[in-house]
Amino acid sequence: MASDAPMSDASTDAAYNPSAIEEKWYQYWEANDFFHADEASERPPHTVMMPPPNVTGRLHIGHALQDAIQDAITRIRRMQGYEALWMPGIDHAGIATQNVVERKLETEEGRTRHDLGREAFVERVYDWKEEYGDIILQQKRTLGDSCDWERQRFTMDEGFTKAVQDVFVQLYEQDLIYRGDYLVNWDPKNETALSDEEVDNVERAGHLWHIRYDLKDAEGALTIATTRPETMMGDTAIAVHPEDERYAHLIGETALLPLLGRELPIIADDYIDSSFGTGALKVTPAHDENDFAIGERHGLDTINIMNPDGTINEHGGPYAGLDRFEAREHIVADLQAEGRIVSVADHVNNVPVSSRSGAVIEPLISRQWFVRMEPLAEKAKAAVEDGTITFYPQRWANEYFRWMDDIRDWCISRQLWWGHRIPVWYYTDANGAADPSQGYVVSVEQPEPGMVQDEDVLDTWFSSWLWPFATLGWPDDTEALDKFYPTDVLVSGYDILFFWIARMIMAGLWFTDEPPFKHVFITGMVKDEQGRWMSKSLGNGIDPLEMVDQYGADATRFTLAMLCAQGQDIKLAPSKFEMGRNFANKIWNAFNVFGQFMEEGTDYRRTRSFEELELAEQWMLHRLNTAIADIGDALERYRLNEVAQRIYDVFWRDYCDWYLELIKPPYGEAMDDETIALAVEIYEALLKLLHPFMPFITEELWWQLRPRGEGEACIVATWPTVDAEAMDDARAAAFGHLQDLISGVRGIKSDYGVGDGKAVQATISVATPEEAAIVEKNADYFEKLARVTDLTVAVEASKPPASASAVVETSQVFVPLKGMIDLEQERERLRNDIASKEGFLQSVEAKLSNEQFVEKAPDDVVERERQKKRDATAELKRLRANLADLEDLE
Repeated sequence: MASDAPMSDASTDAAYNPSAIEEKWYQYWEANDFFHADEASERPPHTVMMPPPNVTGRLHIGHALQDAIQDAITRIRRMQGYEALWMPGIDHAGIATQNVVERKLETEEGRTRHDLGREAFVERVYDWKEEYGDIILQQKRTLGDSCDWERQRFTMDEGFTKAVQDVFVQLYEQDLIYRGDYLVNWDPKNETALSDEEVDNVERAGHLWHIRYDLKDAEGALTIATTRPETMMGDTAIAVHPEDERYAHLIGETALLPLLGRELPIIADDYIDSSFGTGALKVTPAHDENDFAIGERHGLDTINIMNPDGTINEHGGPYAGLDRFEAREHIVADLQAEGRIVSVADHVNNVPVSSRSGAVIEPLISRQWFVRMEPLAEKAKAAVEDGTITFYPQRWANEYFRWMDDIRDWCISRQLWWGHRIPVWYYTDANGAADPSQGYVVSVEQPEPGMVQDEDVLDTWFSSWLWPFATLGWPDDTEALDKFYPTDVLVSGYDILFFWIARMIMAGLWFTDEPPFKHVFITGMVKDEQGRWMSKSLGNGIDPLEMVDQYGADATRFTLAMLCAQGQDIKLAPSKFEMGRNFANKIWNAFNVFGQFMEEGTDYRRTRSFEELELAEQWMLHRLNTAIADIGDALERYRLNEVAQRIYDVFWRDYCDWYLELIKPPYGEAMDDETIALAVEIYEALLKLLHPFMPFITEELWWQLRPRGEGEACIVATWPTVDAEAMDDARAAAFGHLQDLISGVRGIKSDYGVGDGKAVQATISVATPEEAAIVEKNADYFEKLARVTDLTVAVEASKPPASASAVVETSQVFVPLKGMIDLEQERERLRNDIASKEGFLQSVEAKLSNEQFVEKAPDDVVERERQKKRDATAELKRLRANLADLEDLE
């Protein structure tokens, strides 16, 4: 038994109050080490690695979705007898964190990091991390995350840093890391290189300038089209397609660069698209990826005109010192003044933008460190192809393969101060500065006194791609690594499929010879109810902590899990969390149906066999075990939304709406112990199924069933398994038929305005004597659930006079209406309803017959109107049928 289980009588409250129980149960779980996974345990391991949130992060709705799923999986496996580890941690988030601390430094002290110096600035970052860095992990506790907090890791931990440096050294020694001057994605705001995956291509309105370049030794000129006039200062050639007849005679000639007069050879290259612009391309190898490739093929000069901060350098002539976009304006004005602008056209550009700072990326020649990715990608591809790693849903494997097939070398160096220093050491010159001309040494430790370390740090993803095994102690051979690696399932959004997931697969296979995880469960992304990305600018974000305050953590988690279909984006509005809250209230109130009759000290255990139970009880056990089987199947396929939906259905519809309603004793009477025992047995099983999704309310109610505080906690209770002896298809079908008949009576009462609590007569016509016997034996179900106080059952019974009817498979339900309702008043009501609905339908049809509306309105708006038409048509059919029945009644 776990110690110090907090007891309360909160369940006697009429409404569920989550704030009264959530904090106490989380403290109880932590105090009893329920979250801790023991590497010395003999139980089989199950490991989930938390995607480490940025140290700068605050909990957002995407985190809440991911955590609801990861925690549910972890809690299920824990209950199934696994040594379940959910490994938490945070990422140092190089650029983001450095930006936060730099802004703080500038705002509060009016200083820059350069004023402090590198060592002092890094100390400031660590101080900031100690004060603010764990906020998001504290917020995750509010959701009920059952992580092993004792193992919490940080990507700048000493042990993790050693793993990162060891990997760099290994890859370098394997000739998979190299240094070179190449064109990179340069972020002028942060003054650092970025990988391709950190760049977003954004459509922006711009211009296409047509500029006249004069020929040096011949009459005439070439017209060149460009969207970036400022880069022409770095032009070193003009290229045309070798088969373009317009320019064939100019190949080998020389043109002159406007404004600066530099001579530019005219060359032929197959890359040129003769149909774009004028068919002649200015070649700027230092500032365009394709131009760089052309330059290498033709041995062209490479002239970099850009400083790291995005200003023009000395190669820009009179524009030196200007910001690149300022320079564009001056250059265009000067070209206009010289009459060199042939034309200007509006043009939509795909502009590369830094996902880190929002700055427009500048392609820039820079000396950087790179990883050769092809050898790593080959092993990673094979692991998915042969089924070693499986994607859920499988279609994301296709995206994975697409990236692997087109993989490029990875630029891993960053010109930052916060992060893992590159383990490369240089000899120094007379002034003590690094002197790269003397070579370098790659080493984790300083090779010789006086050598200085590379100033650059590694890309943040270069550390996080080691997360599944470095968190467990690698490169050391630890017990934790041996027990919990490879991990079992990675839960992540598709937005970091290439950033992180694919790279982890490569690293895991390369450095450990094992996959980092067996399964990859890709969730969708959370968007607003209109399908838009959530953003501060739109003001459409949903704060999960506010949802927890308003609806409770359980309701928040359950709602997100219910909506989390594999790989499908979630359109979310705050109002959707009402479903989770209503469900929590239903669970809470269900306890009191039988809980009010439970006596302190009584051990409620069922003594009746399945055969001795009533039909409704047999059906409920059958439904429970069917649900357990369905849930198990859905879990194997990581269809967590189907698991949540199945639990919701069996609890609300089967257990509450049918079973509990049938076992309620008449008012003023007590419930017998045998009935209580079965209700408790089923309720306990349902609480176990619910616990991974709604841990707080289930733990509270679990202990309400144990008023003396005896037994194990719900968090470690045994997961329900299918009891084949408590299942009977035939009896379940028999009760299902009774349900349909009862629903038939209820439907007639509802259609004709007969109150739920009003007693009625009913006649049921069945096809066989066997069916009649079952209905007669369980006639009390009709009285309890439909207030049928006078039930007649017969084979092929005739329809009584003045009766409404409903067909249920081979049976029919008849309910006499005479004396129950005012027939003429009901006829008039139906006529009015029909007239109103006809008018509504006409307005919808008029809208749908408007071709402009159908063609121009958004698809979802048109579909809503079509659904209105379908619903109104069906409702009219029902109303007219009801009126026809009443017209025949006297």
